[in-house]
Amino acid sequence: MRRLLWLLGVLYVLYLMGGNVFLNSPLARTEVNRKPQIFHAQWAWAWTLWPGQIHAHGLQLHGQARQLLWSARGDAASGHIMLWPLLRHELRFGLVRTAAVSLDIRPTGIDLKPPPWRSDAWRITVDRVSTASLRQVRLGDLVADGEGEAELGFTHQLRGGSTAISPSHVLMPKARLHYRQMELLHDAKLDVHFSFDPFTHEELPGWQKLERAKIRVAAEGTTPAIALGADKAGALAVRLSPQGGHLNADFLLDHGTLAPGGHLQWNAPVAITDADGTQQQRHGQLDLAVQADAVMIDARIPPPPGTGNTTTPNQVDAHLQFASRQLLPQPSSGEALRLLSGMLEGRWHFASMRWLTPLTHSRPWLQMNGTGDIVGALRIEAGRLLPGSHVEVPQAVLVADLLDNVFTGSARAQARVVAGEDGARTTVDMIADRFTLAPRNAPGQAYLRGRALQVTLQSSADLASLGHNFIARLHFADADVPDLRAYNRYLPGKSLYFLQGNGRMSTEFTLDGNGDVSAGRMQMSSAAVRLALGVSRLAGQLKMDTRLHHATRDGHSFDLDGFTLALDGVRVEGSAAPPWWARIALQRGRLDWDRPMRVRGSATLVMKDVSLLLSLFADRSAFPTWITGMINDGQATAHAQIEAQRGDFILDHLVAHNERIDLLAHLHVSEGKPSGDLYARWGMLGLGVALADGKRRFHLLQARRWYQSQPDLIPAEATLTP
Repeated sequence: MRRLLWLLGVLYVLYLMGGNVFLNSPLARTEVNRKPQIFHAQWAWAWTLWPGQIHAHGLQLHGQARQLLWSARGDAASGHIMLWPLLRHELRFGLVRTAAVSLDIRPTGIDLKPPPWRSDAWRITVDRVSTASLRQVRLGDLVADGEGEAELGFTHQLRGGSTAISPSHVLMPKARLHYRQMELLHDAKLDVHFSFDPFTHEELPGWQKLERAKIRVAAEGTTPAIALGADKAGALAVRLSPQGGHLNADFLLDHGTLAPGGHLQWNAPVAITDADGTQQQRHGQLDLAVQADAVMIDARIPPPPGTGNTTTPNQVDAHLQFASRQLLPQPSSGEALRLLSGMLEGRWHFASMRWLTPLTHSRPWLQMNGTGDIVGALRIEAGRLLPGSHVEVPQAVLVADLLDNVFTGSARAQARVVAGEDGARTTVDMIADRFTLAPRNAPGQAYLRGRALQVTLQSSADLASLGHNFIARLHFADADVPDLRAYNRYLPGKSLYFLQGNGRMSTEFTLDGNGDVSAGRMQMSSAAVRLALGVSRLAGQLKMDTRLHHATRDGHSFDLDGFTLALDGVRVEGSAAPPWWARIALQRGRLDWDRPMRVRGSATLVMKDVSLLLSLFADRSAFPTWITGMINDGQATAHAQIEAQRGDFILDHLVAHNERIDLLAHLHVSEGKPSGDLYARWGMLGLGVALADGKRRFHLLQARRWYQSQPDLIPAEATLTP
């Protein structure tokens, strides 16, 4: 017996010596940190008195589980490793006591996937980790500091196996809670109880793991006040100020569903600073209550005490009901909005309205800028705005970006919900008493000024589809165009452009749900305009009427329907010919709204006579006398294919005639230089004219055969479709 005791004593001494030497040798760290990217441990020194029992000081642990980086630090830790579970591939700890603990969990963009799962993969189990000196818990950018206590138990199978957390809790009686640099709570009592049923990452990634959780959070403490103001750019800025508010909250989330009886009560001062430095003091209140079938939300920032004035800015009163306690699985935004009912009333002054894009979420082509008030009262039932709901913006700067141009003007707006045969609809009316139009890339160079710009939008009263399914109309009439040369950026360079003149413009556009112009009409007139067509200089009166239909190809391409151009009192500069007139109509036209603009289609021309057409090829004195005698003889009708784009103006397949003369022509004006072919016939007489490089060549013999041998400028097959 004595020998056995001596043997046990020797073995114990050897264990003490070998175990403690091993724990403080590099060999122990190498053995523990075989896969440092998954798990890594460091300690200052450690000791053991019994197999399986370990005490470590200056302990630091860190590792990665899928897309989460975690680390834990403690001044000391002691625990017991159970030996028998090792036989079934389980590393099991009993009670682990720790001191001065800090825990840090952060997301990462790198997904560290485990090797393929096996049923015999090792399992790590900690029955209970306990600390009476919890110092800090960090979850991403959310940090809780302060003395506290915590208890945690969990089990996890390696190689992507299941994880479970037994009932655990964290208690911090005097904590400070902050998000990044923003303090949320101080002098707060945080009490959190949680557990997780078994789950795997593949089954429930990310926040979906909360569907397997039971979490109760109780918090009470002092909150900072809210300071609302404007940043340097004039946009709304929310900051926190040192003044104290109070928060009391107690929620239970049971497998993704809030349990009845949960509540949140918050109140705090609200300091409001306008862009001009004016300051106002308010008191904000927010109450949430979880009932048996809904979550009630009440929020209020009342007017100053004793005023009772509903016209005082910066006040809000909301009473809302969310008809579900289920938070997970997370509903879509549309589903969540359809669970919302209640009322919201308010009047608020904003230093900047740039965040407001009325009903145009898909493409914010319409904005309200500048300083302004928003006044409104909304009634909501099951995610739909009820008739009588309204929002007004008494004054703001309207900005509408269409077709590479920007409308700007001081405007007022009103949105209202009205009943109709097909249900309630939301209508937004905006009127700018004065406005300008300028290129998007040169907003300071306005080329059109007008009055009474009207923008009207219609959408569903369903909050889920509000802004995604709408029809808009933009309209103005008789606006002033001080200098028509501003439109030269759309015209084909030196081949066709304005030299001088002013005019009037009226426009109406219809926009679809994507913010693209789907139809429209533009009318322009000028009582005195000078323009260049090749080397010719023309002066006269102009009236244009353009109808756009269907953006069939993309947002900048349109089918033209009913384009007409009326020219009156036209004179060719340097010519003594009497004034000329023409009526031009385009059929099967196509317009590509780019710079320069491209127009293509079939044209019908009704003219006073053919004099202007002939003048494009040669001076009147250059033609034979039998032609000059009939130039001014009778109204003429013509048909042609027209194409204008990027410095080129083409008039092809032209067939013109009156009672005495027939004309056929191809005309191409490129960068202001005309070229082409002309054939004129009177009875048995015919004449051909070839124009190239400013020189003319007349063909008197077999003129028709010569003309027919000349190539088309626009291929015949291209004339069949626009």
